Amino acid sequence: MSLGRILSILLFVGILVGCAQRDTLRIGGKDFGENQILSEMIAALAEAEGIPVTRRIGLGPTRMNLEALKRGDIDLYAEYNGTGLVMLGQPALTDGDAAQERVEALYKPLGLVWGPRFGFGNTYGLLMRADTAAALGVTRVSDLVERAGDLSIGIESDFQSRPLDGFGPLTSRYGMSFALIRAVELEQRAQLYDLLLDGSLEVIEGFTTDGQIADYGLVLLEDDLGFFRAYEAAPFARADALERFPALSGVFASLAGRIDDALMQELNRRVDIDGYPPRAVARAALVEMGLLADAGTVDANEPLVLAASDIAAGGRDVNAALRAVRAAFPGRPVQLVETASPLGLIAEGRARLALAGAEEFFALDASGAPAPSGVFEAVGVVGDAVLHILALDPGVTDIRQADMVATAAEGSGSAAAADTLMRGFGLDAPVAHLGAETPEGLAAAILASGADAAVLMAPLGNPVVERLVAAGNARLLPLHGWEDGPNLVRYPYLRQMRIAARTYQGQGQPVETLASQLVLAGTGPVERDAIGDQGPGTVTLAQSLPLAADTVQSINAALPNRIDVDPSLPQAPVLAPQMPDAPAPMNPAPGVSLLSVLLLLMLLWMLWLYGRPERR
Repeated sequence: MSLGRILSILLFVGILVGCAQRDTLRIGGKDFGENQILSEMIAALAEAEGIPVTRRIGLGPTRMNLEALKRGDIDLYAEYNGTGLVMLGQPALTDGDAAQERVEALYKPLGLVWGPRFGFGNTYGLLMRADTAAALGVTRVSDLVERAGDLSIGIESDFQSRPLDGFGPLTSRYGMSFALIRAVELEQRAQLYDLLLDGSLEVIEGFTTDGQIADYGLVLLEDDLGFFRAYEAAPFARADALERFPALSGVFASLAGRIDDALMQELNRRVDIDGYPPRAVARAALVEMGLLADAGTVDANEPLVLAASDIAAGGRDVNAALRAVRAAFPGRPVQLVETASPLGLIAEGRARLALAGAEEFFALDASGAPAPSGVFEAVGVVGDAVLHILALDPGVTDIRQADMVATAAEGSGSAAAADTLMRGFGLDAPVAHLGAETPEGLAAAILASGADAAVLMAPLGNPVVERLVAAGNARLLPLHGWEDGPNLVRYPYLRQMRIAARTYQGQGQPVETLASQLVLAGTGPVERDAIGDQGPGTVTLAQSLPLAADTVQSINAALPNRIDVDPSLPQAPVLAPQMPDAPAPMNPAPGVSLLSVLLLLMLLWMLWLYGRPERR
């Protein structure tokens, strides 16, 4: 075959490939969940209109997608009008309508068009944990200016490199400099939330529609200087793509104004937190909006329920437990349920796991001795539950002086701690068990109860305790005399600890008290008598199967602190200390002994042969 014919064939094949690419809609997208969801929505609706689609979703950051669109490597992707302005060196605008009009005019000469907006805006923002923000008195970005020199901040690489609305311009506008800056790649931005929640960072940059904000109770700082402008999402396409696929205009129109901030945050939560694929989430959302007939393959697993104390909700330990459980059950939605009795929900079969204090594992018998309150086992240590004894009457200086004690609802760790104190000291003061839906409500109920002391078992910085102390209606009392009797031995899961000075407002001195481990707990094996096919015997019947060993190990690997479970608590077998193998028996088997004797005799015979005198 001649060289000319070969070149002709190659040219013909190239033309065919080029035509094939022109006959398919190439959809790009950035490498984070929200943008991929939007691109998948467009792709699904385009396919429903009979348009062949090639997905390049997750292509990369803003610059990569924009350059690919200009070159014709992709036909469209979802973009934000504020970003579109910044990428042309224009200042972003606070008015979304003005921003949309401006980008449409600027990009039209480039052969690029903006579709109608989806209906939500997603701007950048600075986020903090609620307890950290409260401790530092920070609600606005300007409040960080004097404190930034002592704080660390986490950002993603795309925000770091943006020339007009990125990290450098932000710190210049506010006049602040952070002690430590940690940057991650855009596709790994979920790590910033992990670093924030485990205390490695005090501040992070995030998107205002991130599902983690509501899920973990984070504080979005007010942008009081108006640095972050309008960033409203819309389809961004090549004009020739709309000419090649006229039905694409109808796809854009069907999504116009259909996605508000709340819906986008929920869709983000399903991808970024629950672990569902963006394509499945996008298709399910389109079905719910009535834009698509078939949801395709969407994982319909029931959520795994994690029960936690209602007075500890939103705290650091609850968030750590949530993240560990989600890491151990990837792709499975995890639902947090707040309740007075977390272990009670497991016993009722309404929760798979619970965050509970060690005191909740036991009930006191008639003699005051602790006995297991159910069949539970600890599967990981999250933190500490601390005994807070609060004087509501100025004349009370010791819990033993109280005529009436208030605590949380029956079945709670606080109720168990109050009962233990009463029995341990031999007190007969009445105990009022109070319930409320919010920390504010419980604090108000305690103050209105008429009690002269209160007992709460909760992590340090608990909002109920903070409200009681900050209002000047209560003060922390030290625990005296607990170690004088057998209490430390009788209740080994309650150990002595000290609340450091200035942990709470107006607390000038350290306060002696007790604490217990705050653990993730699941169902343990249940032993019951039963009749089997081999006659009477004891078999193990599980109300809810204990967690598998590898799941327990995954939970512990995801927890911020690797601490052994208190030996007084029942724990998953994989966490129990492993005993060394027993030494080999001194007396071997009879066959081995006989062989050893024969070998010894043979050795002696050979020595005799070697040493005997020669015969002449």
